[in-house]
Amino acid sequence: MASPTRNAPRGKLSDAIAEHFTQRIATRVLRPGDELPSEAELAVQFKVSKPVVREALGSLAALGVVEIRQGRPTTVQPLSSAPLDHFFGVAIRWSENGLREALELRRALETETAALAAMRASAPFVDHLGEIVEKMRKHLFDLDQWLEADYAFHMALVRSTENSLMQFLTEALSDVMRQSIRILGSQMDLRDPNATLARHEAIYAAVRKHDPVAARAAMQTHFDATQPAVLAIARDGSRSQR
Repeated sequence: MASPTRNAPRGKLSDAIAEHFTQRIATRVLRPGDELPSEAELAVQFKVSKPVVREALGSLAALGVVEIRQGRPTTVQPLSSAPLDHFFGVAIRWSENGLREALELRRALETETAALAAMRASAPFVDHLGEIVEKMRKHLFDLDQWLEADYAFHMALVRSTENSLMQFLTEALSDVMRQSIRILGSQMDLRDPNATLARHEAIYAAVRKHDPVAARAAMQTHFDATQPAVLAIARDGSRSQR
């Protein structure tokens, strides 16, 4: 087998090695749980120094592709949203308009999620979504229980889309979703629990009828309704600390 570093520019040797392993994982030659040879063995195999191998493995570890453990073999990991989760958490805290931008991102993602869920959701997923809506009805005025059900509702939608990349992105936004749901839900002077429930029921009804147009419109309406609270939080930053 030809070395992936044979024609690589000197400064890109580590990139070539990382791409080699990425390709082997993508083609299922390497699978989650498989152990890689030691740095010394890989250095000999690729005819490079151990620091080059270490840099390549480090870049893969940063993406969650492999796990490096002191004194133990480096191991291939299942694909995870964790690196994106960390990135979004940092990026939103750095932004002066973090909540607004997070909701705009959620809106762009979740309107299409709702449409795909309506197209693809199997009967068990639809039933599960209905159980979550029932929990929302039951805990309409119990904020903590409501927020957990609200989060579960949106996660159940994306899991029913059969789109793994969309699911990874939504999972990466999970902490942001929880935070934004809690901030918006805690605005008691702006919150109308019955209206919020009705919007979730409309989304569920569209998914149950397998009507992607109605599902997309219902999700758009849901996010439109958050705008007064978002504007109020923008005007009064102390609201985000509730």
